[in-house]
Amino acid sequence: MDTTHQKALDTAKGFITAFEGRDRDAVADLLAPTASFTIPLSIEGTPEPWYVFDSPESVLGYIESVAAKFDHVAFLDKVWTVSEDARSVFLQANGDILSTAEKLVYNNVYIFRIDVQDGKVVKVWEYANPVAYANLGIENSEAEAAAQGG
Repeated sequence: MDTTHQKALDTAKGFITAFEGRDRDAVADLLAPTASFTIPLSIEGTPEPWYVFDSPESVLGYIESVAAKFDHVAFLDKVWTVSEDARSVFLQANGDILSTAEKLVYNNVYIFRIDVQDGKVVKVWEYANPVAYANLGIENSEAEAAAQGG
């Protein structure tokens, strides 16, 4: 792996580590000025994305909503792949997420595509089964409602 590929991988790993740590500031440090985060698989079963966080501020709002809902966020069995051009890093992982207060255990299978440029995260796509999340019965945070246009 050359240095360009390693730098892309390190940026993506740093982002996921910050996400797992529910660390808003660490995520903020890694976001490009035009960063966005999309959850494309919709509970409605339509081709439109479920959530689109279209600015660094809304991405941080999403990270804060995850931190507010869950006191443990971990991605296990990680398999990382860097694209040939080193612009995208893919992560396949199993989620181990829980809310002690709500007594909720949330397990899902994830594929993340993390686009990077100059050591910053430009765009993230989070693919997971939307039914598994919807079955938790958790209401949208303010950031999630805004990302759905509502």
